Amino acid sequence: MKALFLTILIFILFFNSLEASRSLNKIVAVVGEEVLTLYELDLLAEPLYEIYLTKDLSPEEREKLKQKIRRDLLDQWIEDTLIGLEAKKYGIKVSDEELNSFLREELKGDSKAENISKEEREKIRERLVKIKFIQIMVRDKIAIPEEDLKKAYQEKLRHYESIPKYHLEILIIREEALVNPIYEALLKGRTFDFINREYREQTQYIREVFKEEELDRGILEKLLPLKPGEITDPIKRGEVYQILRLAKRETGTPPSFEEARKELYEELFQRKAQAYLEKWIKELKETKFIKIYL
Repeated sequence: MKALFLTILIFILFFNSLEASRSLNKIVAVVGEEVLTLYELDLLAEPLYEIYLTKDLSPEEREKLKQKIRRDLLDQWIEDTLIGLEAKKYGIKVSDEELNSFLREELKGDSKAENISKEEREKIRERLVKIKFIQIMVRDKIAIPEEDLKKAYQEKLRHYESIPKYHLEILIIREEALVNPIYEALLKGRTFDFINREYREQTQYIREVFKEEELDRGILEKLLPLKPGEITDPIKRGEVYQILRLAKRETGTPPSFEEARKELYEELFQRKAQAYLEKWIKELKETKFIKIYL
C-alpha cells in the first residue's frame, strides 16, 4: 500500500510539473521560423506588470489588464521579430568594434559596463542589427525636397509664439542618498532616461516645454546661465530632489530659415520614415507566415 501511495504521489508531482512546463512553454505566436512563447512574453511584460497591476485592482481587473498588456506587447514583439528575420535574410551584421563603440557611449561612466555578460552583449547586438537594418531600409527611400522644407518653415512661422520657452528634462529623485551618485553619473555623460531605467523605483523622468512665465523664479535663475545640454545642481523641492537639463532654449524670436533648416529636415524625415516603416511592416505581416495563439 505504501509503495502504491508513493507511486501515485510521484505521478501527481510529475504531472503537475509537466503541466507547469507546458504553461511556461506555451506558444503564443509563430513568426516565420521563430516561435514566441508565453514565458518569454511575460518576461518582456514584467516591467509593465509592476507599473500597472497595482494592489488596488480586483483579481478580475488584474487578469483583464494583464491580458491586454500581453496582446499589445505581443503585437510589438511580432513586428520586432519580422524586422529581425528580414535583417538576417539580408545578411546585416554588427561587428565587435561597432558593438564596443556603442557600449562605450551608452554606458559611459557606469561601473557596471565592464561586467556585461556575453548573453547581454548578444542581446544588445541583436537590437543594433535591427536598428542598422531599419536605417539602411529608410536611408535611400526618403527624400526631403527643398520646397517641402520651405513650406514647413512658413507653417512654423504661422504658429510661432513670441514667448521665451525652455525645453527641459527633469529627473526627480526620491531618496537623498542617491542624489550625489546620480548627479555624478549625469556629469560623466549618463542620460536622464538611462538613470531613470536604472533606478525606476526611486526616480521619475519628465520631458516638458515651459513658457518662461510658468517657471518658478528660483528655477529660472538656475537655468539662465546654462547652455543647451548642461544640467543644474540638485535642487531640493519639498521631500524630493530635482535635477534639470536644458535641452533647448527659445528666445521668443523666430529663427531664420537656415537656423531652422536642420530641425525642420529631421522633423520631416522622421514623419516620412515613420509612415514608410508602418507601410513596410504592414506589407511584411501580409506576406509572412504569422500564427497567433494568444
